[in-house]
Amino acid sequence: MSLTITPLHDTFVAAIEGTDLSSGVDDATMDEIRQAFHDNSIIVFHGQDLSNDQHVAFSRHFGELQGHTVSHWLLPSHPEILVLSNRGRGGVKPLDNGGAYWHSDITYEEVPPLGSILYALTVPPEGGNTMFADMYAAYEALDDETKEQVDGLIGIHTYKQRYLKMAEGGKRPKLSDEKMAEWTDVEHSVVLTHPETGRKALFVNEGFTVGIKGMEQAEADALLEKLFAHSTQDRFVYSHPWKAGDIVMWDNRCTMHCATPYDVEKYERTMHRTTIRGTKPV
Repeated sequence: MSLTITPLHDTFVAAIEGTDLSSGVDDATMDEIRQAFHDNSIIVFHGQDLSNDQHVAFSRHFGELQGHTVSHWLLPSHPEILVLSNRGRGGVKPLDNGGAYWHSDITYEEVPPLGSILYALTVPPEGGNTMFADMYAAYEALDDETKEQVDGLIGIHTYKQRYLKMAEGGKRPKLSDEKMAEWTDVEHSVVLTHPETGRKALFVNEGFTVGIKGMEQAEADALLEKLFAHSTQDRFVYSHPWKAGDIVMWDNRCTMHCATPYDVEKYERTMHRTTIRGTKPV
């Protein structure tokens, strides 16, 4: 049976209907899903009911899985799953609203993820949307002068500055000096070429990109702020209103995302995320 694919935004994001992921996915259906993923960068499945094993099994269709840098949010029984829960479900530390800033996942590593698959178990009745930005469209909409300026530049990424800022605000536990020393600066192209589609996308983000190789910090900061502001214009952004049973998969190489606020004291929000290992951006 062919899937029904419905666009949710002018340039990216589509909802896929016609498959129950808990029952397994045959090769022909997976081919359709992969194509929809490459065509839209973000795909959405509604009304799913997955066990942890089923979530992991579906995710592995896209490649090898990886954990997260901060292991105290990994589900003990399934370390492939990152638990985002303000109530600390599953035996992990509570996390009120992780990622409430524009970022692409784990770009502070030499090999960032291909993408992530986020499954909503319990969501608040109001607030808590996740915003996504189309970094293909953001690059394509740059003026020619800016394209010429950024093509070939190398961005500097790190997790250390972001983590220290959040730890000082009480939003992250303090880590040992040994753990902090593991987070060194890494370098990625400011404009990458997607390995499957061949399209160019901006690959900088507010969360982890802290400089430009060979550029004075003030000049780099100004350029990055310009790119961040450009990329998060309304015309490039889709805001996903979560419902329990939603699964959203995003391509980390050509999108950014940002969590939005909700009443963490009043409502529970618990989600499970798998992360698919990628390749070095070029």
